Amino acid sequence: METLFEDKKAVIRFNEKTKAIELEWKEFVLIDDYKRIFILGFDLFKKYRAKFLLSDIRKEGVVGPVGSKWLQNEMIPKAIASGMKKVAIIMNSDIFKEFYVKNLQKSVEENDFMKYFDSIETANNWLMEK
Repeated sequence: METLFEDKKAVIRFNEKTKAIELEWKEFVLIDDYKRIFILGFDLFKKYRAKFLLSDIRKEGVVGPVGSKWLQNEMIPKAIASGMKKVAIIMNSDIFKEFYVKNLQKSVEENDFMKYFDSIETANNWLMEK
């Protein structure tokens, strides 16, 4: 696994085995950092010709409605148009995160595009399924 970017807010890696960009949030982020990191992750997705995104949001904190809508309306459509096949989200049991993820899922027509998991191993297994 290759680390492509790291700062105090997040780390972005490329997993050659799963062909996924892995975005691990390290702490709560404000909207500007949220957008900056997602845009960088998207650029790296295209550069590395990845097929999937794995986003570990266990330490991310709550994403507000502005960030959620931006992701739904701008980044998810761009990612799908660029060939993203699946998104795996790693999260702990949190009612606010469940609400956030379910809202993101509503923006995607294909039911099997985005799923959430409680472990990276289970998420990677799903990403590698045909």
